[in-house]
Amino acid sequence: MLLNDLIGDDGEIVGDKNVEINSLTFKSAEVKKGSLYFCLKGENFDGHNFAREVSSLGASAIVVEKLQQVNIPQVLVKNTRSALSKFCAKFYQNPEKSLKFIGITGTNGKTTSTFIIKSILKEAGYKVGVIGTQGTFINGRSYKTNLTTPDPTELFATLRKMVDMKVDYVVMEASAHAIYLNKLDGITFEVGVITNITQDHLDFFNTMKHYEKTKISFLNSKHVKTAVVNIDDSRIRNNLSKINVPTISYGLNNPSDVFALDIEKSLSCSKFVVNALDSVFKVECNLVGQFNVYNILAGISTCYALGINEKTIIRGLKKVKAPLGRFSVINLSKDITVIIDFAHTPDGMENVLKTIKDVYFEKLICVFGCGGNRDTGKRSIMGSIAEKYSNYVVITSDNPRFEDPSKILDDIEKGMKKDNHIKIVDRREAIKYALTLVQDGGVIALLGKGAELYQDINGVKTPYNDFEEIEKIL
Repeated sequence: MLLNDLIGDDGEIVGDKNVEINSLTFKSAEVKKGSLYFCLKGENFDGHNFAREVSSLGASAIVVEKLQQVNIPQVLVKNTRSALSKFCAKFYQNPEKSLKFIGITGTNGKTTSTFIIKSILKEAGYKVGVIGTQGTFINGRSYKTNLTTPDPTELFATLRKMVDMKVDYVVMEASAHAIYLNKLDGITFEVGVITNITQDHLDFFNTMKHYEKTKISFLNSKHVKTAVVNIDDSRIRNNLSKINVPTISYGLNNPSDVFALDIEKSLSCSKFVVNALDSVFKVECNLVGQFNVYNILAGISTCYALGINEKTIIRGLKKVKAPLGRFSVINLSKDITVIIDFAHTPDGMENVLKTIKDVYFEKLICVFGCGGNRDTGKRSIMGSIAEKYSNYVVITSDNPRFEDPSKILDDIEKGMKKDNHIKIVDRREAIKYALTLVQDGGVIALLGKGAELYQDINGVKTPYNDFEEIEKIL
């Protein structure tokens, strides 16, 4: 594609407008002959500083916010991040125009909600693609991704593939980072869902106010046609006036458009009566816990907004398969159960542990850690929550990254007042120890990593998986 054809009126080209562009990137290490390089500004770097380097590597042109001293064409734009999304869309023949999108943001519940909505849409006869934390799924095939919401260079290539594979709907997670960094610019979502806003990612956003503002900003006419909101979340409720599109609310404790009654609790499934915009019907779903009732209500609300009838919704919910590592129940014996969950925030942890205690009143052992180089403020909070609901807590490593794992464990312990815990840095050994505590029966809640296939230690992703470790120990 020629540079002029790609840019059109969306930027000022300084230099030859007819150079050939055969790839787009914002990573200098990926630059090759024919690349269009985007000079993005980050927290710790500025892509403009690599302008001369990428020029020498063969880049055909660069996209900048200020002109650089290089001998290749430059495209001058106001915001290189927004331009990245826009030009990636055009480079892949605007696949977003041939697809319908559902976007889900929120601190917790995004992945499970995508699976719920996918199941109902499939039951309605649509071909569905999913993009999120566990990867990309297209017509039953899975593809790995590095981020919850892929960078535009990967995202629009994926959307092109979905169009080629005749996908109708794309259900995707919209992370706070993606919203803030303009990764979703150019995509209009039929429905935008917000599940909740609780503490996370303050290493990046610094304050809850900033994090909250970013999440809410997704629910405006720039991004979505209709908003679906959890009315029981106080932060969402306090921001309703900032949502300038038609809204459907769901909840359990506040007046809402969609709500649940007569909830039956168990460790096998959820059953309850739904009132959806005054249509009343009973549902059953292979997901457990009150937090999943909220996720199910989010799915029902979304599909109502799309015009899907209740019979299809009921059938779709019965066929939902929970994402691996989201309250995955492993019965080791009649009396010993392990529940593996991705819960890595205070709210997520409390949801899981409270669900277990609601239906199981014997021994509960919690095994968890916190990620390194991330929000440190949540560590002591999670220690306090683990202690509150568990008979015993084994504090261990998650993804320490470049931090000393022992220090992370010490930070967690600061929130604990009792002596019903132990610190074991090695996660494998921590699991082994926890199993010795339930030989006479009990539940182990193994939290934080879910289905992840690695541990991030000093920049190296070492193969590791909680499911595999349980199997090896047994």
